[in-house]
Amino acid sequence: MPVRRVRTPLLARLRFLAYALRLLAPRLGLLAALTIAGGVTLLGRGSAQEVGALDFVAACYQVYTQLFFEHVSDLPDDWVLRLMYFTVPIVGAFIVAEGLLKVGLSLFDFNNHQTAWIRIMAQTYRDHIILIGLGHVGFRVLEELLERSHPVIVVEARGDGPFVEEARARGVPLMIGDARRESVLRDLGLDHAKCLIACTNDDLVNLEVGLDARQINPNIRLVMRFFDQNMARKLGKAFSVESIFSTSALSAPLFAAAALDERIHGAYRLGDTLMATLELDITPTSPLVGKNATEIRALLDAPVVGVRRGKEPPTHRFGREEPRHAGESIIVHVAVDEIAAVKARARG
Repeated sequence: MPVRRVRTPLLARLRFLAYALRLLAPRLGLLAALTIAGGVTLLGRGSAQEVGALDFVAACYQVYTQLFFEHVSDLPDDWVLRLMYFTVPIVGAFIVAEGLLKVGLSLFDFNNHQTAWIRIMAQTYRDHIILIGLGHVGFRVLEELLERSHPVIVVEARGDGPFVEEARARGVPLMIGDARRESVLRDLGLDHAKCLIACTNDDLVNLEVGLDARQINPNIRLVMRFFDQNMARKLGKAFSVESIFSTSALSAPLFAAAALDERIHGAYRLGDTLMATLELDITPTSPLVGKNATEIRALLDAPVVGVRRGKEPPTHRFGREEPRHAGESIIVHVAVDEIAAVKARARG
């Protein structure tokens, strides 16, 4: 499934520009102080002929031009001013070069740049989702969230993870670090996030991150992945976690249902009942021919949740009143124990 590329908010771009300017601010302040001090010195020690009708602003401008080796006046007679005329350009050039070098290193150093950029993006997000862990499960979750245009910020422990570059190529804010650190969670804008999904392959990491997140933001929705089904059930009750999913509990019903029938699209357990989505072909002799979704539901005692037209992929987008034709397939929602009976009713 293709993943949409994330568009950077304009506010984030402006804030990043402000961040770059803040890096230059001390050097700009030093240049301003040097210019003002030079202007005051010129007015105070210059001769009447040298100063002439210069006011304070004009005197500062003369010193300012010296910073860029563009003198607009002759060399003065006063030794202090002569020393200033020789040293100001050198000092100014050093300050400018040092400032540009620092800003360049800060912006082009990948780790510093990424960390600052993610903090800035997090400041512009509201009701976003924080995804912890970008393994196979995490990347699938990211695909689904981006497909639905949800703003997501990701934390991955390993910089060489298989999906790190894939996520960054799509513009997803991704931080490499340990999500168990409270400072990392705060940098991700946890205070105004809507949900945190902890889906690393380590149950203890998911638990620790979830508890820290709840402490920082008591109102955040927590969705956690656990391998241990018993632990998942107990933690959900003990810590008021909205959704805790056990990998084995999610996959076992699908494996079992797929073993019973090859036309199973998905399965899950609803209480004590194993539910599945089952695809049924409509043959020319089937009683389903010419009937719409409402009539088929009444006949099969199973709701129609999707259709497949010919060789097209299955879809949930179809007219409920459209009559179904031979050669099509319908997808129904049914208990696994009732599959045989549903198939028999579909054959007539």
